[in-house]
Amino acid sequence: MKKNILAILMLAPILGFVAACKKSQFSDRFVNPEKTTNGTIDGLYTGLFNNRRIVPDYWNLYTFVTGQLATYTQTLGIVTVNKMYEQPAGFAEDRWDDFYASPGNNWTGPLANYREIEKLYNELPSDAEKTGYLLFLETSRIFLYDYTAQQVDLWGDIPFSEAGSLNASGVVKPAAYDNAGALYDTALNNLVRISNYLATVQPEQYYLNKLAKQDVLFKGDLLKWRRYANSLILRLAMRISYQDENKAKALVQQILSNPTLYPVIDGIDNNVQITTGPPNLTTDLTSSFIQGHDVAPGYLVDSLWKPSGDPRLRLIFTLNKNGVYQGLSTTTPAATQQTQISDNLVSRLDTVTFIRNSNFPGIIFTAAEVSFLKAEAYERWGGGTAKTAYEQGIQYSIAYWYKIHTGSSYTGTRETAPTPAEITLLLANPLVAYGTGADNLRKIATQKWADFGMMQNIQGWAELRRTGFPKLTFAPDPGVTAAATPAYRLMYPSKERSLNSDNYAKVADKDQLYAKIFWMK
Repeated sequence: MKKNILAILMLAPILGFVAACKKSQFSDRFVNPEKTTNGTIDGLYTGLFNNRRIVPDYWNLYTFVTGQLATYTQTLGIVTVNKMYEQPAGFAEDRWDDFYASPGNNWTGPLANYREIEKLYNELPSDAEKTGYLLFLETSRIFLYDYTAQQVDLWGDIPFSEAGSLNASGVVKPAAYDNAGALYDTALNNLVRISNYLATVQPEQYYLNKLAKQDVLFKGDLLKWRRYANSLILRLAMRISYQDENKAKALVQQILSNPTLYPVIDGIDNNVQITTGPPNLTTDLTSSFIQGHDVAPGYLVDSLWKPSGDPRLRLIFTLNKNGVYQGLSTTTPAATQQTQISDNLVSRLDTVTFIRNSNFPGIIFTAAEVSFLKAEAYERWGGGTAKTAYEQGIQYSIAYWYKIHTGSSYTGTRETAPTPAEITLLLANPLVAYGTGADNLRKIATQKWADFGMMQNIQGWAELRRTGFPKLTFAPDPGVTAAATPAYRLMYPSKERSLNSDNYAKVADKDQLYAKIFWMK
């Protein structure tokens, strides 16, 4: 019988990642596969975060990020070859599948994991246990809504409410597509509810101890979970702010006007990340950024960071053979570009920060992004000092990238720390300095895009489409192709079109390269 991955998220694959996970930092928090084949809320909760789309991994970075999204965002150098904007269908399908089910090899699918947690929670025999384990259920929803919003940002309408029906109810049902805007509403409404719950809950110490053991993000720190939830509300509210400004403004002001009730991520030590490192959870960026997938982009290097004296330049890219920083121009002919790359005339990703760094974290949410969200909100609606938030965002970004650089597992020479004088000059440079008028929104969006880089490319692509900044030059595809310029969304996978055909037919008219995601201008 054919399996629809959206309707038949079978129990065996879900428990399969539990049995397979013997060599990662997550292994001691799963049930022992030698003793049981039954999943537990505790073990499934830990496994929820073992996600190859967050932990730096070859399959995500090489096949999806550097080979596809980086072309749309210009966060790496682009060689202007035929079909450069066309989507590698198989790799996009893998990204789709990884939301709904475990891809194997120790990795997990967030919706599959969550549905099983939800099922086990509903089967708990007593109200006392449900009250205690509600901590696990609600905090797992924060992560799920984060990932669900990313899925919407990539495709638009997606199956969600009915997806995983076998896990949830034991009934096999092809999953209908949820409206993208309605899913954002669901996420925002629930995130506010969860934030209020976490602000007032007084859990038994027994369940707090269990959460601390299983929680690989925050070790059971509920304040940090609140910061994550409230920061995610800011992100999603600002994402819809050009589509439903009144709703976005109300939500943002609700969060920012009451920092006691709604704390947000406010320093790099509160950044949300998966901590990696040998011997348990190492990354392989050497394979992810092989030659040609490690080239510095022209606009970021030559039009922004180099002329403004940005210290992030030396932390993220290398000098070329002539001892200067040089990006790859999008307007240079492909043959010349290839020669520049092979002759080491363009900069590449830094070895210490990236290529040989097995400690590179899985970045989920940063203080820099929150500051830029604040800056945009204050600039548009008042309520705070936009300039202060904007400059804080740049400083948080610099500090975090330097922390990643100095924390590298590679023993190569470290770059010098950015000095206060450097940062003062950067913030005063005309390319960066906060001024007056609409140009401030361009600078906020540009600095946010620069901070996201290739490691948070989904967020970078979403913000580029939402704001239109920075104004990048995209060379037209030199070949005959259906995608002469970057698309607005990803196409639904062929497997989805065939195995979920009745439901797909209802959204088929939206399955176009240049159909806008609902929050786009």
